Formats: sequence, structure tokens, C-alpha cells
Amino acid sequence: MGRDGQLSLHLLANGSSGRQQAKERKRTLPRLSVSPDEAAEMLGVSRDYFDEHILPELRFVRRGRRILIALAELERWLDRNAARAGARTS
Repeated sequence: MGRDGQLSLHLLANGSSGRQQAKERKRTLPRLSVSPDEAAEMLGVSRDYFDEHILPELRFVRRGRRILIALAELERWLDRNAARAGARTS
């Protein structure tokens, strides 16, 4: 109930429950990790290429079948593998 003793009418009018509002707040938190599919998309490569050529060089968290790759780890990998201007990229 609201301050005036009425049931939270603004929630009913918006169709939002407290649980939905909590989910919306959660979505605004910065992400610390991504899935392999998301990581491959962020790097602009296919998932097969990512699994074969990139994932073996990354540190990641595995819990059951779930794999999480820290965004900082992707940035570290990119920085370590970035070619300098004029360097050969074979």
C-alpha cells in the first residue's frame, strides 16, 4: 500500500510488479562478463573461429556447462595480440 493507504495504483497502471522493477534495475548494471557467443560477436568472428583460435588463449570461468569470459580478459587478449603499424600480419 502507498502512503495514502491505496494499493500501488501506479504499479498496476504500468503493469509492473516489484519483481519486474528489480529486473529492470539489474539490466542497468555494467556487465563484467559475456558468453562465448557474445565474445565472438564482440570480436567480429564466428563462434567456430573463436572456439578454435581465441578461446584457448583466454582465461575463463566454467560452472557446469556455463562459460563466462571477463570483458577485461577480452581486452587483455586484444591488447596482447594487436599488431603494430607496419608489422607483418601473417
